Amino acid sequence: MVILLPIHLGQCLREVDMSKGSTARPFSVSQREFDSRWDTIFRKSPQEMQDAVREDEEFDRIDAMQIRVKEDKNKFGSCGCGRSPTGKCIGWHGLTEEAFKEKLKEYKLNEGK
Repeated sequence: MVILLPIHLGQCLREVDMSKGSTARPFSVSQREFDSRWDTIFRKSPQEMQDAVREDEEFDRIDAMQIRVKEDKNKFGSCGCGRSPTGKCIGWHGLTEEAFKEKLKEYKLNEGK
């Protein structure tokens, strides 16, 4: 049978506090060398950075266009962005302006058949 004596909580925490990661390991390279190696491995080219910015802007544009109709249950599924020629959402809110014009042109050609 083990009998535990009451210990002040602060003492208990100090004894347990020495776990893995309590103190930093010494560096084997300087911070400057570490940063240089990090940049060599992970740095993106200017083109990649520009592409990432464009991609983020496009996602923001698409998010802004996704207007959902929530108030009226009779309008559920209807187009919230105004691009759909049928009045029901067909996913055109995510298209770029050029792609939207092309889809609309195709739709009008097929509609005449």
